[in-house]
Amino acid sequence: MGEKGRIRFTGVPTIRGKIIVLTLVLTVVPMAVLTFTFSRIAAHSLGEKSEALAMQSWKMSVNYVNSTLSDLNDLTNAVLSNPDVQVTLDSKPEDDYAYLRNDETLSMVVRAQTQSKPYIISSLIYAANGGPRHFLYQGNVSVRFGGIPTLNEAHELYRRLLTEQPMIWMTHSPFASGRRLPEDRIYVGKLLRKTTGDYAPLGFLLLEMDKESLFRGLSFHEADSNMQMWVLDQKGQAVYGLPEQGAADRQLLRQIAESAADRPELAKDWRTWNGRQTMISYGSLNEGQWTLLQTVDASVLFEDARKVGVWTIWTFWIALALGWFLSYRMSDTIYRPLLQLRRLMAADGGISAIDPSVPRPPAPMVFNPKDEVGQIGERYLHMLQKNHELYGQVYEAMLSRKQAEFRALQAQINPHFLYNTLESLKGMALAKGEGDMAEVIGAFGKCFRISLSYGREEISLGQEVEHVSAYVKVQQFRFHNSFAWICEVEEEICGFYVPKLILQPLVENAIYHAFKGRTDPGYIMLSGTKEGGALRLTVSDDGHGMAAERLEKIRKSLESGQGSAQGFGLRNVHERLRHYGPQYGLSVTSEPGYYTSVTLLAPIRSE
Repeated sequence: MGEKGRIRFTGVPTIRGKIIVLTLVLTVVPMAVLTFTFSRIAAHSLGEKSEALAMQSWKMSVNYVNSTLSDLNDLTNAVLSNPDVQVTLDSKPEDDYAYLRNDETLSMVVRAQTQSKPYIISSLIYAANGGPRHFLYQGNVSVRFGGIPTLNEAHELYRRLLTEQPMIWMTHSPFASGRRLPEDRIYVGKLLRKTTGDYAPLGFLLLEMDKESLFRGLSFHEADSNMQMWVLDQKGQAVYGLPEQGAADRQLLRQIAESAADRPELAKDWRTWNGRQTMISYGSLNEGQWTLLQTVDASVLFEDARKVGVWTIWTFWIALALGWFLSYRMSDTIYRPLLQLRRLMAADGGISAIDPSVPRPPAPMVFNPKDEVGQIGERYLHMLQKNHELYGQVYEAMLSRKQAEFRALQAQINPHFLYNTLESLKGMALAKGEGDMAEVIGAFGKCFRISLSYGREEISLGQEVEHVSAYVKVQQFRFHNSFAWICEVEEEICGFYVPKLILQPLVENAIYHAFKGRTDPGYIMLSGTKEGGALRLTVSDDGHGMAAERLEKIRKSLESGQGSAQGFGLRNVHERLRHYGPQYGLSVTSEPGYYTSVTLLAPIRSE
């Protein structure tokens, strides 16, 4: 086993490499394993503790809100069970003086119960037996709710308390006159019944409360964008939230409210909240009418774990740096014998092979082939000889390349000669008064000039549109204006660069296939716009369209890159665009007898 391990270790070719590998094996690998293990354990332990603290905070909030609501329920029961309230509501006032005495009696009872509750702003008592004139009693001096309600409004709220549930919480005023009040109030209506006999309903008590005062006990939470607290009603609407400007997904709030209604016990879950991984805890409040939701961003929960991880990584890097420093110092004792050879290589490296005509200098020293350094020296001399030969080959290749470039420049003379000839013909046509002929020759010359584009593979979209418009002008002359050309390309995208000659094949297909056998004029339209991170160009015609079988055949031809020569132009454009990514290319739609549309998606590229 020892001999095999030694043979494998000696597979590392250099002495310094052996020392570095040894350092990695003895220091880096164990340190990496320990760092990863400790970091994972610390993150798990601290994360669980953070989650437990978050749940404890949520339970404290639940206890506070339930305690406040229970206290408020006791208050309404105390008002209900007061004998003066029972007698007053059970009797109908004979005149206005009796009504005023009743109002004073009820006001004293309500003030006595609510004076220790700073969050209660206003109160109102509805007497079912009061008739049209004496049905409302003010519980205190201030009358809010947006104003005194009408008889119909009070009766409607009374009907809801009778038919739906005896205690209803509302985030807005139940009266039309108070709908536009600030949303910093909350309202609760409690049905009042007789406490003896047949327990017949007597009316209701309506309280108006300040949200901030009611939920003041929740302010111990340091709420921000990372930690939020929400009180939701049964429909998922926010009754109260911390912070006040907190953002939330309304659909997600509705889902949580529904989940709390189906599962009233405490629930904890991990969800994406405002685009970030977040722990949410929620449960029912107020006998199921409300849900208390707490969200804590994962970055907050695992902040301590992250800090431990950072310090662990820093410890690892420091240990790694020390290990590398020690290994470097140790390898320096082996490196010194190689210093002489390195100086020799630095002296000879730039002499012999810049020009093959310069002979290689003789070796300045003889190396011992039995010594490790001597073996390296022999290899170096052999390398110099090979480099000398390779440089000679590279020199010849460079000469051949220059000659090829010269021939390529000569090959461009003929296209430029043809373009200049077309310009001369255009001038002659103008001189003879042949305006249409001069315009067609000019368009053909422009089309030819842009297609050359000085050998560039990409041109601006504006040049590409200019090229295809010139091509269309030539074809309109050829086909005696049998079709109209509409170009609607947004100017703001004309400065972006696209592969050249990507629109001409699309327009050519439209000209030759859309209007075959047609006698009335047709239309070809080019539109272009910016869509997300791509350019969207569409060539449409109102020609014959194509059958579903042929359309499917063309689509398969574009995807497979194979097919008949008829769709070669489209495949060529599609494959060129696909070089930029699989999301780019062509798509074809058509309706037989109505239209054909080819859409091109190209990347947004600047020069």
